[in-house]
Amino acid sequence: MKHALTFPLRLLAFWLLFFAAFRLWFVLWFRSEWSPDEPSTVWLSFWHALPLDFSMAGYLLVLPVIFSFGISAFRHFAQHPTSTVQRPPSIIQGFNFLLISVLVFIFGANVFIYEEWHTLLNNRAVEYLSTPRALLDSMSLGFKIGAVLLYVGGVWIFWKIYRWMVEGRGWRVDGDSEPQTSNFKLQTLLLLPVWLGIFVLMIRGSGVMPINESAVYYSPHPFDNHAATNTAWHLAHSQMEVRSTTNHFRFMPAQDTEWPMKKLFGKNVICGDVFFDFFQPSRDSALLYQQPTANTTPLNVVFLIMESHTAQVVEELGGEPGVCPNLSRLIREGILFENCYGSGYRTDQGLVSVLAGYPAQPDQSIVLLSDKAAKLNSVPKILGEKGYSTAFFYGGELTFANIGVWLSEQRFDKIVSEKDFPKADKTQRWGVDDHRLLQRSLVEINQLKPPFFATAMTLSLHPPYDVPYQSRWQGNDIRSKFLNSAAFADWAIGEFFKTAEQQPWYANTLFVLVADHGSASIGDI
Repeated sequence: MKHALTFPLRLLAFWLLFFAAFRLWFVLWFRSEWSPDEPSTVWLSFWHALPLDFSMAGYLLVLPVIFSFGISAFRHFAQHPTSTVQRPPSIIQGFNFLLISVLVFIFGANVFIYEEWHTLLNNRAVEYLSTPRALLDSMSLGFKIGAVLLYVGGVWIFWKIYRWMVEGRGWRVDGDSEPQTSNFKLQTLLLLPVWLGIFVLMIRGSGVMPINESAVYYSPHPFDNHAATNTAWHLAHSQMEVRSTTNHFRFMPAQDTEWPMKKLFGKNVICGDVFFDFFQPSRDSALLYQQPTANTTPLNVVFLIMESHTAQVVEELGGEPGVCPNLSRLIREGILFENCYGSGYRTDQGLVSVLAGYPAQPDQSIVLLSDKAAKLNSVPKILGEKGYSTAFFYGGELTFANIGVWLSEQRFDKIVSEKDFPKADKTQRWGVDDHRLLQRSLVEINQLKPPFFATAMTLSLHPPYDVPYQSRWQGNDIRSKFLNSAAFADWAIGEFFKTAEQQPWYANTLFVLVADHGSASIGDI
């Protein structure tokens, strides 16, 4: 019984130490990458890394623990309940040695990959293993010898640590003269499903969404977040997210597309400068502003990205009357773009489309290809470089579709999500309802130094439509629930503007309200 309790714990402690040791090497090796403003924040990566470290350890523990219980049970039934165990079963020992050998290579290779690419080890790097000759030809003889020695030394050191931490108690180690006897009881098998349940929680995480890299991103400085990311977990995730890149929408020869594309995009356009100039007060653009002023202060910009806000609930677009009276008021006071369509059908697609102008892809979501997505230009990046303060507010988990990683890469100065709200504010299954989110957004915006760019993304208009609100649509069918949620989201937006109108920055702020995508599941309304 004691072995069944302590073996998984000792093995877990070993893997957590393994990850921490390589993280220490990574942090010290790239000392020049530390944040110049707050270099000490890099050490917080050891704490923030724990969710992914535990998740990866959960994967690594499953088979050894199953082997351990299985071998003990086999001996119980095949021989006698009392058996003499002189050393751990060779199958467990061999399996863990294999894992150590593979992971030393992965974590070690990550350091050298990062030095060249400034991205963590991913599926793109693994593709180079298909041409090992070309890979080896790019290395000097001294580097090859040093790498081999470093690898062998790393495996040897961690194997010794493993033997000491995991096998040092409960089994005879070198130098012991007497084998240790352990009494196996059949009731011990009841611990196996308990351990497997714990491993599932470790692997998946405890949130509504399965864990991903967003769970460990904590800093606006990219290197801090890279240090907190478990290399092996990230590599496995990137391998799983590899999808087809075949263009399924090629309808004409490439030469026939050249002229229409040039006509569409124009020539000599520098998007960053043009974009920034758009937000400077001028006579031509004054119609876009809430209350244009005569000064030359750059406009503040606030984006409200509205979950699933389809034309079906906007009367001016032919939707159900009376659902969104606050949007109707804003439409009368502002500008309505009637031919605006969602780029995709998921929030991760719409978010990148709105903030980065990147269209939804048919086979994959760009945010899941973190190394590529990090290189996208975006509104917060452009305005941040021009001196804007930037902030993003969301009432849900940033692990959803890994959007937390992408948001951090876009250089938002401040990111607020579900974890930053008290438990009492989480009134919906997906997290914090729109009213509480938008009111908190105003509090945070008041603390931003102008000019600022702030984005709030709502979530209440999302299944299961469990909003804390009762409108005249009170049925339990999907249509009624959707309309009730839409009415609540509209009320929350109305309350947001009532408060915003009282703020000193309101007169010099441009508000952009746009849906992330529509909703096809509710049919015609």
